[in-house]
Amino acid sequence: MKKPIIGFIVGVTALGGLAFIGQSLFVNDHKSVPFQAMTTQDNEQSIAPTLHTTQAPVDITEPPTPKFTGTDSPLLPMPTSNVDAAKSMAEAMKNGDPRMPPLDKTPDQQEKATAAELADPKLYAQYEARQNMRLYKGYVKAADAEIPRLQQDIAKAKASGMTPEQIAEGEEKLRRIQQMRDQLASQHPQVLQ
Repeated sequence: MKKPIIGFIVGVTALGGLAFIGQSLFVNDHKSVPFQAMTTQDNEQSIAPTLHTTQAPVDITEPPTPKFTGTDSPLLPMPTSNVDAAKSMAEAMKNGDPRMPPLDKTPDQQEKATAAELADPKLYAQYEARQNMRLYKGYVKAADAEIPRLQQDIAKAKASGMTPEQIAEGEEKLRRIQQMRDQLASQHPQVLQ
């Protein structure tokens, strides 16, 4: 079924191409110019430049030299550095970036619900309560480690003369972490154990 359709399409396409070639060879008058868009253009009234307009000469033997303003790119102000970027990238690929925070390669495996817990709604509710408690304990543990670090950062920021808005942002972050920690401790005292 497909072969006759494909043959028909190929035949129609071939006949159309032959008709186009025959028309251009035998029917068209070869003395008329088929495209005359630019031949009658008035250069004094036209906005678009043409080959007949005069332009300033351009020396193309040497590319223009960019004007440097002390940065690598005129678009992005970059601090000057004596470290070669390619060497730095190769070193980071080989040995890692020393600024990268440590990765936790052994994430805690989440406890899976047993078949009995999945079958019984009461047992599944207990499973969910254990998972929530585990989450709350993890938050309190992380908050206990983060709060002193944030307090040190805020003290350093005040000593270094950072803007009051930046200091207020850090203090607000600290306040919210402490508030959530205290709320979890009051609602679920077992998270402190």
